[in-house]
Amino acid sequence: MIAKLLPALAVKTAAKVFIAFVIAALCAYWATPRLNEISNEPELENTVPHQFGDWREQSNPYAQVSLATGNAADLNQPYDQTVMRTYVNSKGQQVMLALAWGKHQRQEVKVHRPDLCYVAQGYKVSSLTTATFNGVAQYGSTVTGKHMVVNSGRDMEAVAYWIRIGKLYSENAFETRVHIFKEGLAGRIPDGILVRASQKIQTDADAEKAFPILEEFLANLVAATPENARVLMVRG
Repeated sequence: MIAKLLPALAVKTAAKVFIAFVIAALCAYWATPRLNEISNEPELENTVPHQFGDWREQSNPYAQVSLATGNAADLNQPYDQTVMRTYVNSKGQQVMLALAWGKHQRQEVKVHRPDLCYVAQGYKVSSLTTATFNGVAQYGSTVTGKHMVVNSGRDMEAVAYWIRIGKLYSENAFETRVHIFKEGLAGRIPDGILVRASQKIQTDADAEKAFPILEEFLANLVAATPENARVLMVRG
């Protein structure tokens, strides 16, 4: 009798094991974050305008501050596309632009924060405050970022920037990590971009004059950029 039952028990056990494997595989599939693909991903270098409004690109003998922090983690380059240019207007005012976009934003590989990049390259941050970029609000949700003043002892810069991770405009590293974690739980891998504009200044007082210029520059740039590339810069 027992001998007759053994084959049936073996079949039932095998069936249960198979079902358990299927369930485990489905759970793993559903739990794996997937990239939010950008359809027809534009080339920013070719799409972001070289001339718009009163601004035109010009060569600049001074190298911009790098987009990297200099850490070993930078070997895992978080950017798929970068644009670094200098523009000048009819008043002779110069603005340096840096765009850095990456389609995979993860805990260990994500957009580098300018306050860390500048410090890693010899600057001290003398001022860092929250800024709202009202000039680009019509293209998405409220865009918040930073106004920053840095000094290397040799030169000074006023820097205005925002960082977008998915639909979040991130103001600090902890907020970014939490957002990426939540996106992962929802099965998504967000893209991200740094939009940075800066201007050389002489004194801290000059920064108050520079920030309105930088904000107007960024608003005009976003407005002049074709929609397929604009959604990489701002998103609601």
